[in-house]
Amino acid sequence: MEEAIERLAGEGLLDDLSAARSTVRVRGARHGRSRIERELKARGFTGETIVAAFAAEGAAEREEAALRKAFERLWAARAHMAPAVRRRRVFDALTRRGFRAERISEIIRGWYEVD
Repeated sequence: MEEAIERLAGEGLLDDLSAARSTVRVRGARHGRSRIERELKARGFTGETIVAAFAAEGAAEREEAALRKAFERLWAARAHMAPAVRRRRVFDALTRRGFRAERISEIIRGWYEVD
């Protein structure tokens, strides 16, 4: 068994960084950094590999785009709600997706003034 693992690793078929980068790329289109980090840790990736995967994939830009897209969709879908309920529900949905609370609050304040 160990020989097979060593052979696969030697051929580049077992590459933790590539697997972590793929997860960051795919999941980053819908989720925030904290949720993706939790998922990677649960799958057994090291902290060093996780940091490298985020750096290699330009995760900050992806996260901002994903947050804006999710926010706009959720905000529009809850237009019928009372303002306080709408803000709370959108905030809660985005934090569950792993986006930073501070950034969500900034966006809500900006949109609420316009809305």
